[in-house]
Parts: sequence; structure tokens; C-alpha cells
Amino acid sequence: MKSASLVIGTVVLSTTVLFLCNFSKPRHPVDLHALQEVVEVLSSQDFNGRNAGSIQDSAIASYIANRMASYGFEPYFSEGSLHRFRYRNVGSWNVVMVYRGKNASGSILVGAHYDHLGMGGPGSGSLKPDTMAFHPGADDNASGVSAAMEAARLLKETTTRKRLKKNIIFAAFGAEEKGTIGSAILADTLEKMGSLPSLMINLDMVGRLRDSVLQVGGTGTFQAADSLLGAHLDSSLHLVLKKTESGYGPSDHSVFYRSGIPVLFFSNPPHTDYHTPFDTPDKINYQGMAAIVTYVTAISRAVVVDGFEPLYRETMDTRSLPEQVRFKVSLGVIPDFTYEGEGFCAGTVIKGRPSHKAGMQDGDVVLKIDRQPVKDIESYMKILGGLEAGQIIHITILRNGQIIELEVQL
Repeated sequence: MKSASLVIGTVVLSTTVLFLCNFSKPRHPVDLHALQEVVEVLSSQDFNGRNAGSIQDSAIASYIANRMASYGFEPYFSEGSLHRFRYRNVGSWNVVMVYRGKNASGSILVGAHYDHLGMGGPGSGSLKPDTMAFHPGADDNASGVSAAMEAARLLKETTTRKRLKKNIIFAAFGAEEKGTIGSAILADTLEKMGSLPSLMINLDMVGRLRDSVLQVGGTGTFQAADSLLGAHLDSSLHLVLKKTESGYGPSDHSVFYRSGIPVLFFSNPPHTDYHTPFDTPDKINYQGMAAIVTYVTAISRAVVVDGFEPLYRETMDTRSLPEQVRFKVSLGVIPDFTYEGEGFCAGTVIKGRPSHKAGMQDGDVVLKIDRQPVKDIESYMKILGGLEAGQIIHITILRNGQIIELEVQL
């Protein structure tokens, strides 16, 4: 049984969140033209698929930095807006910029990775590894960069330096597709400086809103997160939240959570164009993006202006991030990143690919591959990385409470 003081404290905290979140909501509209322009530029042939370390890499980072400068953001580091890094055989850039309050203490970080898969091919992470073709990456993750830029701009436009309680940091991460390298280096740098943010908001694949479903991860990483999210879920936005508590996941927020920072991860459910040449800007839902940007901006504003303080807490999921795996084969399955049970859940099974031909269906949970237990997405990826083209494997799945064995020709 909860003590009386704990119950009272919880009620007071929830009431405070509701008051702060409904105080002076911003009325500035999202710039749909800006959202579309950024997505189309980043996913254009000029940037050749935005592969980390490519000859276009610095030009991409410069484009993002120059646009943020036009919004009134300044370099976070003294050496400039572009923060060069190298890890193992990967060299790329982080774009890190800030809008500082006059009397602000601490910060919030709104970020997204800007890199993608280049021309694809074996080992690239493409779900069509046998095809060398331009991968535009409009949803993954030109949409996230565009949304993060617009949210940061709106935050800045809807207040004054004097009213800011926290600084607004914008970050565009390089080399996420190589293993969240850029974000890990930035988190490590900020931790050594004693300047980690109070909250990290990550936007990754927010351009394909369908059936109004918005996935929100990290809801268990700080106290009163559910109250904060609920208070800003304006009915006019027509968003339906699918929430998960874990601070871990296959994107940049994970590295900040590992450093003890509360996180929120916004994304849309997976689609069949994920990591293929067909992730193009003409398929982006810009009205849906605008609703997400409005929502993220309102949540961020509760922290930087209204004074909501995210208080970190540890979630039950203690998985570490996997090393980058190079795949020789693909089953043609897009993960359900919100699944939190035992095994690997197939969010979308791509028609005509090996898993589909073998009879796998959306929502199937993979428990074993050739008798090797699949505990989670990381162990699934590790097993997949050791498979060869032409190999026949046996997959044990759970479907509607029944165990089913499938034979898959890779």
C-alpha cells in the first residue's frame, strides 16, 4: 500500500504538470512549405542517399547548419556548428546549434539523424541488398531532420530569450545508420562537459503518419511523462499515441538514456519502403508531420518555458546497444519497434521476400532461428548477420498463442 505522503506527492506532481502544460500554449503555425523543402532537398539526387562519410556529407551538414542559422540559432561549440568526428573507419559530422535564454539554466535537446544508406548494396542495411540503387531516405530520416528543425524554430519563435528557462539545443546526427555513432559521440562530449540536457527528444521516421498512430518511446524514463504527453494531446491534432516505456531502441535517443538522461522517441509505424529505394518524398504525409511538430513543440515548450522538470527514472529494459551488423541476407521483415515482449515481432512482412514466401505474417513473433533462441531485436540481428544467401533455415514463431514452424529459403 502506498503511504499517504507518496499519494499526495503524486497528485500534486500530476496537477502541476497539467497546469504547466495548459498554460499559454503557442499559436504559431507550422510552416508546411519549410517541412517539404527540407525533405525534398535532403532526399534529392544531389546528396546521393546521404551515406555517412561520403563526399556529400559535409555539404549536407552545412545545408542544415545554414538553415538553422537563418532561424537565429548559433553554434553550440566554439569551433563552429559542424562538429567533426571519426570512429573506427567512419568519419562524419554532427550539426549542433543552440538558442540561448537570457537567464536559462540547463537545456533541452531536439535531434534527428540526417544520414541514410547511400546507394545501398550488400552490407548497407538495405532491405534490397542485392540492388545497387539510390536510396532517398525521405522518411528515414529526412522527415525527422525537417521536423526537428521546424520544432526548434517554433520553440524559438513562440517565446523570448528572457522567458526561456532552458536553452534550446538542435542536433542533426551523422552516422546513425552505422551504429548511432554521431549521437554517441555527442552524448559523451556533453557528459564530459557536464552539459547533458534535461530531456532529449528524438525524431526518427515521422513522415508517414497512417491512421493517426504516433509511436512514442521513453515514456518510462521520467516521472509524470504520461501526464505531460496527455496534457498536450489536443483533439485537433488527431493523433493516437502508441506508447512504450523503454529508453532503449534502434535510434539516437538510446545513447542519451544510457547516460542517465530522460528521453522521448517519436516515430511512425514501419512501412514496406523502409530501407529501400522506394522511400521517396512524394509519399510523405506533410499534414501528419505538421501535427507531430505541433505536438513535439508543445511538449518541449512545457520544459523550456513553463518549467516542467523531467525527473529521470530507470526503465526495466537494461539492454545495451548492439554493434553494427552487416547483413548478407534479408528476411524481408520490418520490426515492430514498440514490441516489448520476449522474441522479435514482425511489424511488416514484405510481400515476395523470403519470410513472406514461407508464410510469415504481420505480428508474428520469432522465438527461434535454427534452434537459436531469439530473445529480442538485438539477438535477432546478430543471428541474421551470420546467415548466408541460399541457406535454408527453420524459424519458430508464435502466432495468436500457437507455435508454428516455418522453413525459409534465403
